[in-house]
Amino acid sequence: MGEGWQLLKIGGIPLRLQPSWLFAVAIFTTLFQSRYATTASVTVSWGLGLLTTLLLFSSVLLHELGHALMALREGVKVLSITLFHLGGIARVEKECPTAMGNLRIAAAGPIVSLLLAFGMLVGAAALSESQPLATQLLSQVGLLNLMLGLFNLLPGLPLDGGLILKALVWQVSGSQQKGVQVASASGRALSMLMILMGGVLLWQGWGLNGILLMLIGWFGLGANRSQTQMLQLQNVLRDLKVEATAGKRFRVLEADQTLR
Repeated sequence: MGEGWQLLKIGGIPLRLQPSWLFAVAIFTTLFQSRYATTASVTVSWGLGLLTTLLLFSSVLLHELGHALMALREGVKVLSITLFHLGGIARVEKECPTAMGNLRIAAAGPIVSLLLAFGMLVGAAALSESQPLATQLLSQVGLLNLMLGLFNLLPGLPLDGGLILKALVWQVSGSQQKGVQVASASGRALSMLMILMGGVLLWQGWGLNGILLMLIGWFGLGANRSQTQMLQLQNVLRDLKVEATAGKRFRVLEADQTLR
């Protein structure tokens, strides 16, 4: 994933947007507009669709900001927060060196999402029938935050729940590598289960829902593999000392030699 466009800095952390984010905004605005079309005019329904989309991505930003601020508190430098079509990601310079620090960083995002969900759903209940469109707006974004928080707590990489599981296994066993292995295996199992469930839904006639669930599982497998490789590489580099490579004599290759 490239750098994207830098919009501003939040507490010294660059906020970036990937071009694919604009595509996601268009898709989500269209989907949400249809939810309001039966109770509002065309102009109002499109406006509410866009507002719902922006509130959703603002919630994703706050979720990632939760991770970022906790990382800073644990002494880990945050390089950027990037929003893209699948959500957002907070990039850090290195992994936190302690198991419990990793757990706190991973848990911060879902906690923010669940707090947002609670606040919005309480607000929607308070408005009730007096402001039907505002109630619908808050209810939708609140439920989406609830789903975001709970989904991210599933115990498998690359989700936050997978990072929490990795940290817990690391804390109990004393082995970070063991934590990565357990969380990676759990993530692969969850992704395969999503693909299987998506196939069942597709077979039973729930075409779009089945395809979406299968795509989520497929993306999850790829992300699981990438994050597992990154964590394993970080483990190797963290334990590798300069003296292990400084004294090595490397063979000089001629320009006309092959790499075999």
